[in-house]
Amino acid sequence: MIPEPLSARAWALACGGPYPDPADLVGDEHFMALALREALKGVGHASPNPPVGCVLVREGEVLGRGVHTRAGDPHAEVMSLRHAEEGGLDPAGSTAFVTLEPCCHQGRTPPCTDALLRAGVAEVVVGVRDPNPRVAGGGISILRQRGVKVREGVLGEACGRFHAPFFKWILSGLPWVSLKLALDPQDRMGVPGFRTEVTPPELQALAHALRRASDGVLVGRATAQVDDPRLSDRWPARSLPHRVFRRVVLDTRGRLPATLQIWRRLEGQPCFRVLAEEARPLPDVEDLRVPPGPGGCSLRHLLQELGARGVSRLLVEGGPTLHRALLAEGLADELHLFRGAAEVGGAPIHLPVTQEWSRRARLSFQGGTWEILENPTLAHPFHWPPRP
Repeated sequence: MIPEPLSARAWALACGGPYPDPADLVGDEHFMALALREALKGVGHASPNPPVGCVLVREGEVLGRGVHTRAGDPHAEVMSLRHAEEGGLDPAGSTAFVTLEPCCHQGRTPPCTDALLRAGVAEVVVGVRDPNPRVAGGGISILRQRGVKVREGVLGEACGRFHAPFFKWILSGLPWVSLKLALDPQDRMGVPGFRTEVTPPELQALAHALRRASDGVLVGRATAQVDDPRLSDRWPARSLPHRVFRRVVLDTRGRLPATLQIWRRLEGQPCFRVLAEEARPLPDVEDLRVPPGPGGCSLRHLLQELGARGVSRLLVEGGPTLHRALLAEGLADELHLFRGAAEVGGAPIHLPVTQEWSRRARLSFQGGTWEILENPTLAHPFHWPPRP
């Protein structure tokens, strides 16, 4: 079992953190940090919708909390209003702290602006605006026109970083791409062609937070053949029944054997085989056909296909070949480097990470370290404040 404080830390890192601790903040920032805590509960479940968090506050007292956890279900603002009403508390006159601008359009659910107005909420504090063209400041404008006080930008950088995967997906159709690589102290990952345990089991368990935070995982042919993984979501926290976790394998010529574990059916975790040529079908496996490209297929086309299927967060595991290709084409947003203390041999791995990449976090755990680098040229356009 992973200790709860360590589990919470790993989960925040997997979701774009670390994020501010509410206990270290006061006033508006304290309550927005609470809203972010709520939002973290929706990651991996709300896609392709954003996992928004909301808290209702009056005179320093939290009346209700809410998070959006499933596309088609009520949004965070409605959930927080319901929470307050279920506790016998009237939300009229309260302040809503929301990580993302309330929606103002009729989709699979009614506009959140209508719900806030009907409840008599007096003020709305927004972490970051929603760049979705169907919102894009419209929610804030409607609330202000109806006499609701609106303030923006409280913990805006943190909220923008948290919602960056949704922002990228809604603006470009591409998923947020997180690369994961395990290396020894000398930047090596073992002798090619042989399965090597680079990091200890404790660190591997923490790394599983990345799968739970993602809508799918992608590996190359060599990783699938050598490691023979299941690629399943095994994060210990309870998963909601509707969650779909896609397991994607690059097998552009259809040459991987049908006996691999990855092809086996897992409930709620469908498997996709990426092909650039004709190949014999496999039971319980859906083939994604993409145009040929460097290394076997067009990676940008593949990401567009996955984005069209609602994948807004994609984790890429395995060897360095696929990582290098994604980095070279400018398709990766962040890099998670896990380092074990033991040396495993092989040649050092060199990745085309430019000096523009910055370190977001580096944490030491028992048996190794977890370092996170992010690509600012991709991430910053989706952060607070939005460009004019």
